[in-house]
Amino acid sequence: MSACVNLNDMSGFQIDTLVKAVQNTVPMDNGSLVTLGGIVAGNPDVRVVAAPVDVLKDEILLVHSPEIIEINGLRVPLTDVTLFTNPANRPARAYRLRVGDTYTTTDDGFTGTSVLLQYVVPVNGSMKPAVAADLTGNTRLALRVIQKLTVSIGSARVAATQLEVVKA
Repeated sequence: MSACVNLNDMSGFQIDTLVKAVQNTVPMDNGSLVTLGGIVAGNPDVRVVAAPVDVLKDEILLVHSPEIIEINGLRVPLTDVTLFTNPANRPARAYRLRVGDTYTTTDDGFTGTSVLLQYVVPVNGSMKPAVAADLTGNTRLALRVIQKLTVSIGSARVAATQLEVVKA
């Protein structure tokens, strides 16, 4: 099951330059945290992304693409969004995060169990962020847990967490 992400209040909704077309050599779930690399050969509008290497220095972007799949050349919406993964070597959408941006992700979108008013931070070598009790680990990006809730995905109720960017 892939993480299900809902963008709540994002700077990228108002400022187009905060939204990037990205591509990775491995599949990425929505909610993945990635860093920008070079430009995809033959496509100057798409940037290569990878898992963060140095969370103290790297600018981190949030991957979130519409849950649309391609079947026989036709793009159709996916009825069960938990099955969606951004395919390898295909363009996806990523957002540069700014302080105050908020989004909601199902709890399988990060490692650990989130606690209200604690943090979720990027991890070196992984696109999946992790829970942190405080910010002593020092990262360039930090997300605070501002709400624990349950969301409906189809007929299922799934635990989710609303996160707010407090450091970017």
